[in-house]
Formats: sequence, structure tokens, C-alpha cells
Amino acid sequence: MRQYRLVINHGSSVTLTISPPGICLSFAKLLLENGCNVLIADLALRPEAQVVVDKYAAKSSSSARAVFQETDVTDWLQLERMFKVAEQEFGEIDIVCPGAGVFEPVSLAIAHIYSDFSCIDTGLLELE
Repeated sequence: MRQYRLVINHGSSVTLTISPPGICLSFAKLLLENGCNVLIADLALRPEAQVVVDKYAAKSSSSARAVFQETDVTDWLQLERMFKVAEQEFGEIDIVCPGAGVFEPVSLAIAHIYSDFSCIDTGLLELE
């Protein structure tokens, strides 16, 4: 299996659409721990995501910040608002990670269409 290394500069601003708990919440924590600002966009914050936002909510020019923006990713106007809020909070957006899922009925799920369905490992090796 091929592995990739993600390199993000300290102080970068990242906008994530997430559905915690999951890989995007873990990614948000990793980014924040390494000095990146993160805007979390979702319908609501689950308790585990609220803990992350509370921990990184302080406005300080020397530390990473987390901001929550209520967003329905199926509504284009809300997505546009998400970007405006990220720019207001952080000045710029360096990375966008569209991690929120829009669920389809079970009858349309890809696993039912392809019999040899498999998952792709997207693990990160390190963050610089």
C-alpha cells in the first residue's frame, strides 16, 4: 500500500466539514495540536467536538484556534457563509477538507452496486 505525507505549515487555516466522531474530528485535533486554525462546519456539535472547540476557542495570535459554524452542506448559501466566516475569523483559508457525508438511501449505496466494494486506507504518517 502506498503511503503519503501531508505537509501543512504552522499557522495555516483549514476549513473542515465534519460528521464527528470520525476521521475529520481526529484530523481537526491533529491540525490544532500542530498550530493550525480550524473552522468546523456541521449541522451541530456533538459533545466530543464541543470539547475540541472549547479547548481551542481563545483568540490569541500565538495559538491555534477552533471555530464552529453551523452549516448544512446541502445548502449552497450556508456553504458560502461558512467560507465568509472562515475568512473573517482567520483572514484566509489555506485548505478545505470536505469531510461531511451526505447520506443516500440504502438502496442507492455503492456497496449494493459493486459486489467487490473495498475501503481505501487514508492514514496520515506525519504533520509538519
